[in-house]
Amino acid sequence: MLQIVILAAVAVFLFWRLRSVLGSREGFEKTMQEIQTQTNKIKPTPSVSNPGDDFDNDISDYVEENSENAKTLKEIKALNKNFTVESFVSGAKKAYEIILMAFENSDLKTLKPLLDKSVFDSFKSVVDDRQKKQLSIEASFIGMRDIRITNVYFEKKINMAEITVAFKSEMSTVVKDKTGKVIEGDPNEIKKQKDIWTFSKKLADKKPIWFLKSTS
Repeated sequence: MLQIVILAAVAVFLFWRLRSVLGSREGFEKTMQEIQTQTNKIKPTPSVSNPGDDFDNDISDYVEENSENAKTLKEIKALNKNFTVESFVSGAKKAYEIILMAFENSDLKTLKPLLDKSVFDSFKSVVDDRQKKQLSIEASFIGMRDIRITNVYFEKKINMAEITVAFKSEMSTVVKDKTGKVIEGDPNEIKKQKDIWTFSKKLADKKPIWFLKSTS
């Protein structure tokens, strides 16, 4: 009987020690629920710049704060309330991948509504030449390494903007002849690519598309 009492006392002591070190599960769950509730109550504060201030996070995140490009972007934003540099850059990233892969896959149907006529004609000539030579391309877009706005032009009279962006990306490409033989590239090799593209848009146009005007 004495042994049972001693074992019970030891068990109670061990339980108390474990509880003091680890805490109770119920208490932890309650704490997590409180944290989640408080987090849900906190709404992110949008980055709003005072019109009288020179500093604008939306602009300075992408170009030098006191540069000519920054001044031009401020002018664009002042006349076009729905324009943000962040949304433009986000769209440019998506457009870059779509256009790049459509070109590699000779998908002229996808390319046509996204390109200025001169750029489309240039891309089409390359695609036509591939088909003439019976070449096929297998390409994979790995990801974007860097994106920077390098130049901004704004024609205030017609509310038209041109923004030049430098892209650095990684992809793999393989060129095959009509027999399926690889004549260029390696599917296991990731190559770094740099492109400088200029997008243009009449900002009064409700369509969201920025046309690719030039490449280099």
